[in-house]
Amino acid sequence: MTPKRQAVRDLRRMFITSDSRFEPTTTRSSNLLGYSARIPRPRRSLGSRNGYTPSLAADSDSEQRTTSFPDAESAQTYRPGYLGPTSYAAGLPRDDYLNQSSHRRNSDGSDASDHELTFQHYISKSTRMRMTLDVLSSLRHICLIERLVLEYCESNQAGTVAAPIILNSLVSIKTTVEKFGLENTAPDAQLSTAILSNTMRPLEIPWSTEASSFHELFTGTKIRLEIIGLIVTIAARSMFFGLALDMWNGNDRRAIRPQFTNEMLRASTTCLELCMRLTTVNDLLLWLLYDNLLLTSIMCGDTSPPVWRRLGELATEIYALGIHREPRDIDIPIFLLESRRRVFCASYNLDKSIATFLGRPPRISWRHADVKLPLDLRDEDLAAAQPEFELACQNLDKDGWSTDGTHCRVSWIRLRCITGTFREEILDFSLEKLSEDTEPKLLDISRRCKQAWEALPAHLRYKPSCWDEDLPSGACLWLVIVYLTHLYNEFLIQKLLDKQPLTRNHPLLNVSMELLSTVLTLGQPRDRSFDSHRDFSYTILLYGIPSASVLVSALQEQARTGQAFPPQIARSEIIRNLSVLISNLESVARPGDGNYALCKKAAKVFTRIIDNVLDQGLVRNTHSDTPLDSLPAVGLDGLDSMDVMDLFDNMDWSAGGQWAF
Repeated sequence: MTPKRQAVRDLRRMFITSDSRFEPTTTRSSNLLGYSARIPRPRRSLGSRNGYTPSLAADSDSEQRTTSFPDAESAQTYRPGYLGPTSYAAGLPRDDYLNQSSHRRNSDGSDASDHELTFQHYISKSTRMRMTLDVLSSLRHICLIERLVLEYCESNQAGTVAAPIILNSLVSIKTTVEKFGLENTAPDAQLSTAILSNTMRPLEIPWSTEASSFHELFTGTKIRLEIIGLIVTIAARSMFFGLALDMWNGNDRRAIRPQFTNEMLRASTTCLELCMRLTTVNDLLLWLLYDNLLLTSIMCGDTSPPVWRRLGELATEIYALGIHREPRDIDIPIFLLESRRRVFCASYNLDKSIATFLGRPPRISWRHADVKLPLDLRDEDLAAAQPEFELACQNLDKDGWSTDGTHCRVSWIRLRCITGTFREEILDFSLEKLSEDTEPKLLDISRRCKQAWEALPAHLRYKPSCWDEDLPSGACLWLVIVYLTHLYNEFLIQKLLDKQPLTRNHPLLNVSMELLSTVLTLGQPRDRSFDSHRDFSYTILLYGIPSASVLVSALQEQARTGQAFPPQIARSEIIRNLSVLISNLESVARPGDGNYALCKKAAKVFTRIIDNVLDQGLVRNTHSDTPLDSLPAVGLDGLDSMDVMDLFDNMDWSAGGQWAF
């Protein structure tokens, strides 16, 4: 053989070897979890035996042939999801087979085939493997994770996922951890491959699935990244709120908590990033998105870009799964339908809170949804068998409220969703130019908001005496938070109306007094089952400072003009409550908390202004060194003043209140 011919043969052999890695043909091999996984199998060159290499031009077989890449994805990853009445699929002829397939009805443009797409995924398979191994390594803390999740299910008052489902999933995940020795050894690559393979498969939920066995679809041999991410997220939030305190002393906890929460946040976000890119939208993904959003806001603050982006992703996936619409035919288990209603309403509430705080348009609109409120049922009833579920439903009134006076976790979701619909209307006015017909429209919202509040069951309306009754402290806390949310709607309305002079604006002064006095009830020492100072910090920042700003402005105006307050407004009570607020501002935030600097500075601002007001001669002849405008109403005036921004630097607005979500 001549040297030239040998060189040509060597070159052809190099082409064959390098090209074979692009071949999608697979074979089956048993893996650790007990089922077959797809692994690459090399194939001969695309060229012919005589060395001819096909050109890029089309040939007779080009329509059947696709070019495959080593990191290509299954076409099922890109199912379009829910398609509404104006979509391209709405006008297509209906097919009887498609009508009988629930997962296709939610994705009319999807293709159930398992072929791969003809482009590379930007997260390579080797990178996915490393990311999954990192997530699995975080499960070495399974004993601590288990304890934190158990206490979460016992004490959390507003979880969106039924506690029995979380607990069943936790037990199964711990079994997997013990089976593969993840507490003491590094994760196995085959386990990582199996979990990735499971995650990439669409989550099919048969109509006959019971809540008690639901976890079997995504744990055990079918374990997925979504549920791992959800469990570690719950553990991190629980650690942040002071659960499992008896597992170590104070010094150990101060050292361990930041390391543990950061590792869990990283694992949670890694799971989320992989799932968002590799699988179709499903209920587990929404659960993970919602809880990851709460954890991100704890760690990064509500003002941080990651929180705003995560909220956008949550809204996008909600619409993609179609849970904003009531299904025409019930083709999913009833417990899952109720869970979807819970997730939508909880996400809707969170969207309104963040939109109010940032002064931005809401992402989730009630005008574009027809979903029903979730039934006011205990988690145990929701996860029970069908006969027990139906029996529990008999104890509900026509509006879906419990008639036995029970405070359920879902009760708070329902309440905040009702107040949230009015908040959405108010935000519409706050984000547009006001006109002459604005006042009657705002007053109409105020009237309807009060009517809705009065129509609520009596045991769900806050009254100060609830603290002296035989109620769990968590229930009392939630009664206060829901009432503050209701009051803040009226506060925003009166701020928009902006009646002058302020000293004669009885509606605004009255609601400001009620807001501030209600906030201060949380500062009284009471027996708590968890670290509640962060909830108090949250309520002070969101409700206390805006209402106090109005009252201090009124005191300044009165001192300057001599205009008396309305008979119903006591100047001495205003000063007394403001003094208590200042004391709380000086003590509620701990050194190292994100809002520590803000609370300290706000206390100094209020102290200086009140001192000037009390010294009548000084107030009439001089101006306060610190204008009250440096403390605008949160969510209404926004953070648009450069003089204000230094107050809000490095502030973590969500350092409390996550237990309230």
